[in-house]
Amino acid sequence: WERAHPRVVANNENNAEIISQTDAEAARQDQENPEAALTLVEDDLSITIYAVVGAGNLDAEYVEIRNLSSGAVDPAGWQLVDEDGHSFTFPSSPSWVLNSGGAVKILSKKGNNSVIELFWQSDGPIWQSGETASLLDADGNIIASYSIP
Repeated sequence: WERAHPRVVANNENNAEIISQTDAEAARQDQENPEAALTLVEDDLSITIYAVVGAGNLDAEYVEIRNLSSGAVDPAGWQLVDEDGHSFTFPSSPSWVLNSGGAVKILSKKGNNSVIELFWQSDGPIWQSGETASLLDADGNIIASYSIP
């Protein structure tokens, strides 16, 4: 969250936001060598499906997944699935990881992916009240599940 939304410490005469030198340095170093700043966790994952919001309404529905692990995780190849056979596969990008304490929303509708929102690109709603959302690793093992109220 902090990398996607850096804190403001001052405004210049043009009212432009200025981030601290420390934050600017960290951002530049992360861009130059993104793997150096991350500790990727592969064992002892603590990932949760925190919520499924707006079930049945394509324009509103999304799933929020949170990483409660001690380090960042690389979810490339993971899948978010429902009981009806719908499946979303996480992108395999060397610059996309789920940081420790971070969250990502998987929106059912069409849109452009960002660091905090991924889009399913569906033409219709995915989720229904009463079904279970499951997060699977690249080998098909269940990482987390959530019963939609």
